[in-house]
Amino acid sequence: MERAKRTMLACPPTNINELLEGMGVPRFVPTVEHSLTRCVDCSTDVWIGPNQRAAAGRAPEATLVLCMECAIVEQHKRGGGIVGHLGGGDGRPRLVR
Repeated sequence: MERAKRTMLACPPTNINELLEGMGVPRFVPTVEHSLTRCVDCSTDVWIGPNQRAAAGRAPEATLVLCMECAIVEQHKRGGGIVGHLGGGDGRPRLVR
């Protein structure tokens, strides 16, 4: 499947709390169900949740696991996108398309 049609799974990098420090947003706390993986574009370590991991496992050729920064760049290249949530955690939105 061509890259522009693959679903983006935007995952927080392991330093997300440092990046957002002082911005007034709640700290990201991965659950025991989160695991580490790497952004396919920049190889940054990211936290992937169980629902994201399941989606990527079911259709690896149809998904892109990206750090949030690379997901924003990819979204810009595509001319926009839709933000959705896969239903885990406390409802933080994840960029999916």
